[in-house]
Amino acid sequence: MPANDTEAAALAELDRLTASYTAAAANLERARAELHDAIIRHLRERSAPPGKIADHTPYDRNHIGRLGRAAGVPPIRGQNPT
Repeated sequence: MPANDTEAAALAELDRLTASYTAAAANLERARAELHDAIIRHLRERSAPPGKIADHTPYDRNHIGRLGRAAGVPPIRGQNPT
């Protein structure tokens, strides 16, 4: 096989792998966004505290709290508005 054909085959393989990686990264980001939306929805509805949500997600309760704060969800504990 001439060097030119080998290079072309290698570049085609690299293009295929790059496309596969890009698709996987996009799927991961979409899934992460959906998970964050679901976590924020549960925090807003007060259907589960951060610790319970953390039991069912890959995040700890502190990260769940950070997601909620970033979305403007008031904490369950703390000062109650008067």
